[in-house]
Amino acid sequence: MIGIVYSLRDSTSVRMARRMAIANGLEETTEGSMKYKGDRIAMYELAEPALDTKTPDSFGCGAIVFLSKHASQAGVASFTTHSLGNWCSEAKFGGQPRELSTASPLLMLQVLRNFAGKEAYAEKTYEATHHGPLLKTPCLFAELGGNESIMNNEEALGEVADAVFAAVTQFLDGEPEYAKAVLGIGGTHYSGKFTRLALGKGYAFSHIMPKHSVMNSDGTDNLGMLPQALERSQVRPEVAVLDWKSLNATAKAETIKKLNEVGLDYERA
Repeated sequence: MIGIVYSLRDSTSVRMARRMAIANGLEETTEGSMKYKGDRIAMYELAEPALDTKTPDSFGCGAIVFLSKHASQAGVASFTTHSLGNWCSEAKFGGQPRELSTASPLLMLQVLRNFAGKEAYAEKTYEATHHGPLLKTPCLFAELGGNESIMNNEEALGEVADAVFAAVTQFLDGEPEYAKAVLGIGGTHYSGKFTRLALGKGYAFSHIMPKHSVMNSDGTDNLGMLPQALERSQVRPEVAVLDWKSLNATAKAETIKKLNEVGLDYERA
């Protein structure tokens, strides 16, 4: 069973969930947090914000997909997906400092592929791993981003909902084709280079550590998180992909040193 989760605190996620349920003939139910169910997919409603929840680990699902809005100050329309957790010593948006949730790289790759197949008015991209909640169940966020006009656009809501539901169904029907599971290091919050590798070469990214999370302003680093990033993935990454030009000399040297310590090869991108 795969769980699709939405929060009553996020009207965009509520509308996407209802679109999914109606379009795919899911039954309404009153079984605890479960509000809609099918043979292999259940939809769960949260009263609390998704970033702060702890309840999805109790659902007994093989994976969790959170539906969400993604506010953009620039107002750029986007369909985004990402893994969960905090690389640094702060947890401003849920979860715990220096703790990662379990990634689901193959399901996330299928979501990204389905986003890419939709109409071209929105950017489709991975985001770096960020924010809560902290879960043991493999999980990811699937988001509609932009300004209020975009996030209330019925066509955009429908495309995200349809893409996510199809991705979950495809994942349940069999393991998506992929070249390798990988860990991403470097780049910006919006991981354009890693997105292109995923769509062009079938790289299934688990966690992505952006360049601003590699080194801290005081000269320390967060590379001690890499063993956790390898362990907390539904499919263990077999190589790290470094966005080479985005990393300064110190970040490159420290990253390679740590990768050698944990026994993980790397590729430059």
